[in-house]
Amino acid sequence: MNHDELLDTAIEAGYRLLENGAEISRVEESIQRIILSYGVESCDVFAIPSCIIVTIRETGVTPLTRIKRIYSRDTNLGQVTLLNDLCRRICHDTPSFEQVRQNLKKIDESPIFSYPVQILAYALISFAFTLFFGGTALDACVAILCGALLRLVLRAMSRFHTNPFFINLAGSAITATVAFLAIRIGLADHMDKIIIGTLMNLVPGVSMTTSMQDIIAGDLIAGITKLTEALLTATAIALGTGLALTVLRLI
Repeated sequence: MNHDELLDTAIEAGYRLLENGAEISRVEESIQRIILSYGVESCDVFAIPSCIIVTIRETGVTPLTRIKRIYSRDTNLGQVTLLNDLCRRICHDTPSFEQVRQNLKKIDESPIFSYPVQILAYALISFAFTLFFGGTALDACVAILCGALLRLVLRAMSRFHTNPFFINLAGSAITATVAFLAIRIGLADHMDKIIIGTLMNLVPGVSMTTSMQDIIAGDLIAGITKLTEALLTATAIALGTGLALTVLRLI
């Protein structure tokens, strides 16, 4: 048994789970189960949203430890599902490490929604939530434009590796600006409904849910970290909207 390869392979699977928005308890359990399925006596795993630390111990062998730093995270539940299936197959069949790496590469290359489809999704979400919150048909039509522009802004800023706080701030500011201008020229009726409906694209619902799951599971550090990130996202949304409306009204 090559313990170095086992450790590297297991932590790569856990890294991808955490990178795509899996809860901490899932990440730790997946890494531990993979390592123990190959006959290792003892394994300790510690994960937080920005780091994974794994140590394996066996009698007569010097303990081995790996640390993996996570620099960026997103929410991709499709990837999480594929990785969960792979982890179960690894534990059941214990394939070679080369096979596992090939499967991880296939998951990395699995198709995601194209950029035009993402723009359409943002637009439709904005349209639906604007109607849901009581907006008129005109409000919903303007929200389609706001949603599409929001996705364009998010992508443009992410290409420059901008901090997520400022990405959300800029996106909410653009949304508020378009809604304000639409009301001023008479294209819509309710500015607040347009803004709220469009900004539902940015609301960190999954982060809030996973943070509660982590706290309930006893992973307090991870849960509080994710909760703080979600609150910072909400703060960025509020600041961007408020600043844009304040400046526009002064003008």
